[in-house]
Amino acid sequence: MEKWVAFRRSRIDRVVAMVRAVAEAADPGEHGEGVEVVVEAPRKKWWQALFNHDNTLAQARIVVTRAGGEVRYPFDIQLITAYGGNAAHRLGTRPGWAVSNSAGLAFVIQKGTGRTGFDFEELTTGAVAALAKLRRKPQERGWRARVDRAVRRS
Repeated sequence: MEKWVAFRRSRIDRVVAMVRAVAEAADPGEHGEGVEVVVEAPRKKWWQALFNHDNTLAQARIVVTRAGGEVRYPFDIQLITAYGGNAAHRLGTRPGWAVSNSAGLAFVIQKGTGRTGFDFEELTTGAVAALAKLRRKPQERGWRARVDRAVRRS
């Protein structure tokens, strides 16, 4: 398991570098099913969680590579929050993005074509912005990210 890297919500450059490194390596992961960069929002204080009925750790799992290490659009970001599959629809859409509740799982999807290259900064910004919107007034500090090479999608 990779180590967590702390970052500030307004300074995502370290996470962008993680995403870019995984894509450039075309890493297929331990099981050949791809690699994800996992972003976690800070936990809410206990009293905030109590009143908001949300003690769930909010996580965005950016699918950077797919089976065999393939890097291509669309890029999926699975949102794991207290809102379940409805999380993506709470966000609304951004230009170049789509949202989905697929079998009870929430996804935001960055659309594009490989002809123009990959916009990993926008991909990472979209993941952090989605978590921030779902967390309502999240802290600036306490965010963290890591690479997950043990992905199983079967």
